[in-house]
Amino acid sequence: MKKFAKILTIFILSFCFINNVDAVYSDSQVGSYEAELAKFPTAYKAKIMKLHEIYPNAVFVKQDKFFDWNKYIEVEVSWNSMIETEKYKNRSEIYYTAPANYKTSTCGEWSGSKCTWYVASDEAIKYYMDPYNFLDETYVFMFESQYYKDYHIKEGVEKILENSFMFNKNCPGSNKTYSEVLLEAAAKYNVSPYMLAARLIQEQGRNGTSALISGKYSGYENLYDYFNIKAGGTTNEEKIRNGLTKAREEGWDTPYKSIIGGAKFIYKEYVGINDTYNVKGQMTNYLQKWDPYGPKLGLHQYMQNIQAPYSEARSTYNSYKSFANYKNFKYVFYIQIYKGAPHTSKIKAGDTGDLNGDAKIDKNDLLLVQSHVFGYIKFDSNKIKIGDVNKDGKVDKNDLLLVQSYVFGYISSF
Repeated sequence: MKKFAKILTIFILSFCFINNVDAVYSDSQVGSYEAELAKFPTAYKAKIMKLHEIYPNAVFVKQDKFFDWNKYIEVEVSWNSMIETEKYKNRSEIYYTAPANYKTSTCGEWSGSKCTWYVASDEAIKYYMDPYNFLDETYVFMFESQYYKDYHIKEGVEKILENSFMFNKNCPGSNKTYSEVLLEAAAKYNVSPYMLAARLIQEQGRNGTSALISGKYSGYENLYDYFNIKAGGTTNEEKIRNGLTKAREEGWDTPYKSIIGGAKFIYKEYVGINDTYNVKGQMTNYLQKWDPYGPKLGLHQYMQNIQAPYSEARSTYNSYKSFANYKNFKYVFYIQIYKGAPHTSKIKAGDTGDLNGDAKIDKNDLLLVQSHVFGYIKFDSNKIKIGDVNKDGKVDKNDLLLVQSYVFGYISSF
């Protein structure tokens, strides 16, 4: 067994090397907050430092995928191919209430004579795919590790299910409530019950009126697909038939079996590092949508809705917020960094603000500016050029304030 584990480890490491991926794949590999923070671009550090003030026991892990954000046409994935599968069915959709510039003219799903889902525009995909846009107190939870944790408890699951058809209700096919079934599934398959609960709300809504869970759809009676697994297609009817076909294959003839089986599917096909499709695992909501590491970039997506990680993050945050000590939980957040993406440029030695020439702007540079401003040292003409961050021809208290704001994360650029 040990020999097999060693061979598997070598295989995984070899796969990662071949694919030029610099990434951590499980929570056990994560270093300290300080060690992980040091790996991020400067603009990201500023946001993460603010988040760490809110969540002092959290660790933020940099994940690298080396394709160039600005030259996406040169690699297999592009914003356009994120919209289409090899069968030219849309896989990046956005709800009809989205702003006009986030929708194309192509309808992804009709409900009667009304288009309810549109194929997302390039602008929308670029926005929702850029992790930098979501590094705040609420939406950072789209990057949360989806492995099971000891602070995942029934009350938190019920908070997510609140005001839904599953709240404090028995799950048919069992003698347990929905929240108890979700906790059972989570513990059995090492996935977060909060993610599972938020995913159910995302897929079934608060009212639970979908034919995928009614058990009454003609030709598919007594079949249930609570997580909408394999329920893809261009029409609502096609999605229902595809999802219930999967339920028939898996024997999901009760809601209980559907939830337990769905959790197993999510772990095996997405979260787990032993997944045969993507050995690294897609252990966050963000990764389950965008799949930037897979053999075919962007292909292995759980959901078509590009806003799903956003809304699931909000549900998870609201659940955590119901606990008095939620800010002190030991969260692990995996955050993707794309080569050439906005906010990822690196400081070069001698750039504006880098007074000591070590290719970073930190407290050492701040100390130098303070010393010059208060007369302890005198900058030469070159140092004045570098220290003049507001470009008014001198280095004074205004520049000192800007450098201080940058070092302590209140601004991300000059």
